[in-house]
Amino acid sequence: MTLFDTQPWLVTAAPVPAVDDQWRNTQPLAPVFREPPPAWPTVSPAAAVEAATSALSPFSQLGGTPARLAATIYDPPEGLADAPAAPGWDLVLVVDTSPSMTAWYPAANAIAACAHDMPCFHSVHVVKMHNRRPTLRGDLFASADLPVLHAERFSPDRPKITLVLTDGVGAAWHRRLLWEDLHQWATCHTVAILHVLPHHHWSLAGIPTQPIQLRAPQPCCPNRNLETTPTTDGRSPVHDGDPTASQDSVLIPVLEIRKRWLDQWTRLLLTDFLVHQQTLTIAAPSLRPVVPSPAPAHDDASGPDQLITDFHTTAPEHAFDLAVLLAAAPLNRFVMQLIAAELAPPATTRDLSAVLTSGLLVSIDSPIDEEDSYGGITFDFLPGVRQSLLAWGESSQTHRVVSLLDTYLSPFAPALKGLSTRMRSPDVQALPPLTSRTAPYLEIEHSLLTALSGETPRHRIVAHALRQRLDALTSTRPAASVATRT
Repeated sequence: MTLFDTQPWLVTAAPVPAVDDQWRNTQPLAPVFREPPPAWPTVSPAAAVEAATSALSPFSQLGGTPARLAATIYDPPEGLADAPAAPGWDLVLVVDTSPSMTAWYPAANAIAACAHDMPCFHSVHVVKMHNRRPTLRGDLFASADLPVLHAERFSPDRPKITLVLTDGVGAAWHRRLLWEDLHQWATCHTVAILHVLPHHHWSLAGIPTQPIQLRAPQPCCPNRNLETTPTTDGRSPVHDGDPTASQDSVLIPVLEIRKRWLDQWTRLLLTDFLVHQQTLTIAAPSLRPVVPSPAPAHDDASGPDQLITDFHTTAPEHAFDLAVLLAAAPLNRFVMQLIAAELAPPATTRDLSAVLTSGLLVSIDSPIDEEDSYGGITFDFLPGVRQSLLAWGESSQTHRVVSLLDTYLSPFAPALKGLSTRMRSPDVQALPPLTSRTAPYLEIEHSLLTALSGETPRHRIVAHALRQRLDALTSTRPAASVATRT
């Protein structure tokens, strides 16, 4: 699997010119999110950084201290061709961590590293937005990150940019919990949203946008100062498109992470031209309507077969095949990316994202020390879905996934050690000891034995014996961890 979908990510760009680094912190930036074990096969880090560099290359046009350009963003400012290197910009990168965004964590690592290496940025601050199950605005950010987010500037000599990296699918977007923060930031400095999904998929997101012609009256001005083209009757198109908007509303450009989109936004920042932008309009907090959180509907919930059929009908080209492969494994972001890279090379990050937003999965609450472990289980299929997906696949595919798990995952999840042998030659005596920690893995092993029960009678016998053990353990242990549909 390529790290970035080839259409929105892999673009060409001229190399970033080298400049004097005297103003910059040259210490390497640690990964935002934990990376896979070194021995695991993954996408080349060099390819990931190259893709991010290409996508973000328009930022190099920002240069040092912003100045209004005479013609285009590619011409040097008049009188500044021989000026010394300036302090540049301060960047705050806010990364959404909703369950569906886990597919994009490698992209977030590459983007942060690329921005850190760009000479136009004096500093890069990365802030995680906790968007797994927020219920209040105060749940989104750690208290230690609030000074970074709320600071108007870090230095009077340097403008500040806040970029929000997201797919817009998490609860915070649909409940508009971030609206007040976005309004506050956009009132003080430059803000934009980097959308990891292509524009034609934004209907899945809770970020309503409309196309607007924008103009920046001054370079690096706060979003509140952005101007729009008036309609024929003299009214702002913002108010026509959003009846809740007021004169205190702010406009926030929403961008695909493609060079063409970022070129246009950079043009908006550095020229006085009108520039076409997909824009989110946020009213002042006191005027913003309250959007209630939708209550889950249980009575008319679809069964596993209907969920799978609906996903098969609407999923991207390789997403369904990837879901079938994932049904044979305990799921966390590392395992999903491992299976995609090794067994579904045509699948892209967008395909994995589609599986995460398919409604087939639930997110599992894990202890803090296990949330990012290689062998932990952070996602599971809804009841009945795993078994139905395994029935769609071929036994040879299932054995390939099992072999991959035995090779790479068993050092971190001992219950999987010898799994490939047990799938080829099932034996009740060979089953791992059943404990509360091994039970989730043995539940998956039971699903695998059931799916392969047509190979030999021993598969059915061992599956039946394992089911009895699991049922006996379930009847004597407390309720399992909370699971939430992604």
